[in-house]
Amino acid sequence: MKLNHIGLNVQSKDELVDFYQNILGFNFEYQFALNSVFATIFFGIIKQPEVFLYKKENLHFELFIYSENAKMGFAHLCLEVTNRKIIAKRSENAGYPITRIQRNDKPDIIFIKDKARNIFELKIENNENLS
Repeated sequence: MKLNHIGLNVQSKDELVDFYQNILGFNFEYQFALNSVFATIFFGIIKQPEVFLYKKENLHFELFIYSENAKMGFAHLCLEVTNRKIIAKRSENAGYPITRIQRNDKPDIIFIKDKARNIFELKIENNENLS
């Protein structure tokens, strides 16, 4: 079994470029409108959202334009990246919330959020410096 894609809510089309392309480095693949009948059956939401597919390496995001806030609890995505510091700095410079916890003798913990409050943990790939 392998992961095919991750579906997330995004509050505006601007965020597709601002966060998913400029911060995380994903590339646009294609878009479609989800049939409102399917949206109602699968998600219990009576809407016909625009959906945008983005890809980076083997990871695919299916991003639904949905302006309402959704409660996520503890849900988050963890991305193992080689350029964690750069992604965190780009996020910070662009005004996206970043939470960083420094730890002794361990890499710091970094979480960033997009405007729809999707949470991304940034893990260090083996070859990144710990500082």
